[in-house]
Amino acid sequence: MQFKKNIMKKVIMLLILVFTSITASSQTNEPMNMKKDVKMSENMDEVAHPFFSHMGVPEAVGVYSLRVSGLLTNTEDKKEGDFAFHFETGLTNFIGLHIRNDGALNNQHSEVMFQFAAIRSKDGMSGFSPLIEFEFPTKSGGDRHTNTLVGFTSALANSNYAINQALHFNPREEEYEYNGSFVLRAGKIFFSVVEIFGKAVQGELPVVSLLGGLKVKISKTLILGVAIQAPVSESKDFKWQLVFQPDFEWIKMK
Repeated sequence: MQFKKNIMKKVIMLLILVFTSITASSQTNEPMNMKKDVKMSENMDEVAHPFFSHMGVPEAVGVYSLRVSGLLTNTEDKKEGDFAFHFETGLTNFIGLHIRNDGALNNQHSEVMFQFAAIRSKDGMSGFSPLIEFEFPTKSGGDRHTNTLVGFTSALANSNYAINQALHFNPREEEYEYNGSFVLRAGKIFFSVVEIFGKAVQGELPVVSLLGGLKVKISKTLILGVAIQAPVSESKDFKWQLVFQPDFEWIKMK
């Protein structure tokens, strides 16, 4: 009981942080119209997105990103295919939207996350963002609950590398999820990617996995990537997973 009370206190504090950061941002940051926001994005020679990790700061208004992944997962007794998607854009100068599912054929929920840029560098590439996330049931016959998660993301990036991380907490299931990524420009069109994923539930062993991959820039709007992910903890959800990912990014001006 005491554990649950402590958990709820943390949730309340994180929710307060989310909404106070919106107020602080609207009062202390200079407003930018959409054209200026998009122009900033065009001028930044950004590195590629990671495969699954959240970006630490929202996309600029008018910038859209879609990561679609084909997955081949080897479990204890079989190999199975699946696909994943992750769409993101900037709704305002301070609020980002993420819609994702890392296993659309098997996951019982899809995620809708709102990200609030509380701290952001002048070039828009680095910063700190509290978040609130809703997991909606999208598969029949499974868990029909809608989960509400809170947490934060952060980023440290320039034109040669990007470090992104995200921490999510689900109070209903008393579960923490963490992901972090390091993307390094390895040439004019090549990017090396390393990611770590962790999950911890009260009373269970944590699950940790690592991903390594390579992305290649095909055009201004398309990057292709291949990667392999494998668990490194005693508790594991699968033996290994292969990932093939087209990564689309485009800019739309009103």
